[in-house]
Amino acid sequence: MRLVWSSLWVGAMLLLFTDVRAQAPDPVVVTVSAGDLDRHQTVVRFHLPDHWKAGHYRLQEIEGGEGAPWLQLSNDGEATFVLHQLEAGARRTYRLSPGQRVEPQTPGVPIRIEERTISLMKGGEDVLRYYHRENELPAGLDPMYRRAGYIHPVYSPSGVQLTNHLNEAQHPHHYGIWSAWTSTEFQGRTPDFWNPHNHSGRVVAEDSLQVAWEGEVHAGFRSRHFFEDLSAEVPVIALNESWEVTLYNTGDRAYHQFDLELVQTVNTGQPLALPEYRYGGVGFRGHPDWDDPANGRFLTSEGLGRDGHATRARWVHIGGESHGEQAGIAILSHPENFRHPQTVRIHPDEAFFNYAPSQLGEFEIRSGEPYHARYRYITTDGEPDPEEIERLWFDYAYPPGITVQPE
Repeated sequence: MRLVWSSLWVGAMLLLFTDVRAQAPDPVVVTVSAGDLDRHQTVVRFHLPDHWKAGHYRLQEIEGGEGAPWLQLSNDGEATFVLHQLEAGARRTYRLSPGQRVEPQTPGVPIRIEERTISLMKGGEDVLRYYHRENELPAGLDPMYRRAGYIHPVYSPSGVQLTNHLNEAQHPHHYGIWSAWTSTEFQGRTPDFWNPHNHSGRVVAEDSLQVAWEGEVHAGFRSRHFFEDLSAEVPVIALNESWEVTLYNTGDRAYHQFDLELVQTVNTGQPLALPEYRYGGVGFRGHPDWDDPANGRFLTSEGLGRDGHATRARWVHIGGESHGEQAGIAILSHPENFRHPQTVRIHPDEAFFNYAPSQLGEFEIRSGEPYHARYRYITTDGEPDPEEIERLWFDYAYPPGITVQPE
């Protein structure tokens, strides 16, 4: 019996080895076209054909003068690298072969996983922290404010903290960067997932971390959250939500850049209706020092400040002074987002902002029709530079063209 099984195993391994060798990837030529935009520290993403091994590669330049940038290949075949400089109308060509796979000694964008949080880092310093397990509450705060599944703190390149959470004096249900809906209708009830102290709904995200990675080009994680309707006789999950957060190693020390992509699907097959309302979706709560209206300032892509509330914007910057340091964050909305350009909620007095597509009227999240939202966050020190934010938005919205061809 052992001999038979051994023979079968050897035969299977030979077949597998032969199959793998036959399917080993051939070298390819990757051409990047700038299009109509000047490119600087631009994130480039594309998919490689099957059978490429995940890991890091050094691109070999054929045309141009950029050298050998790192390329990071994920398990799903998505390749990412940073295009450092390319003028409008120009192109750059690289050769990529399996032999160019090499792992860096230390990742340029490492992660640190602790009991409650995961941190994404650059240059040995935290850029952002995500709660994959529930936070610890200050004494006396309603236990309903316990929550995981949000980002706090977020830091500027010089280390200025930009977000706030669990502020006992003012909106303790604001959690840095988080997702929730306020006015909803589900199965004949009206759960509020934004205000947990109303005890009609909450977002559950305990042990939410599904996968995390680090690398030379980017680091990140994927997580799962659940919108629980507490107004039913027996609590029921109305929505499933997935997050993917990615921090990029752009090489530009003037800013940090990370993406949030979320997908929401109904859990029971029944729709979640979202009536017209002034806020709800992905929120941002700024540093408590910015709650002074004379200190905290807003700027939209249309050149408006706090008067930009209920207007449509491609990007919004929020910032101010904290402990003598000026810093801020720009939140860029992707053109594929629902009802783009989305309307915005800008608080008249406080450091709160979110894109609120429900301002334009009711909509539903239905079975087979997921709700997608994509945002890019740019953290900076000093006063905002609208021309630079505009350039970064166009980079995000209209990335360079890519062609991948056999060598």
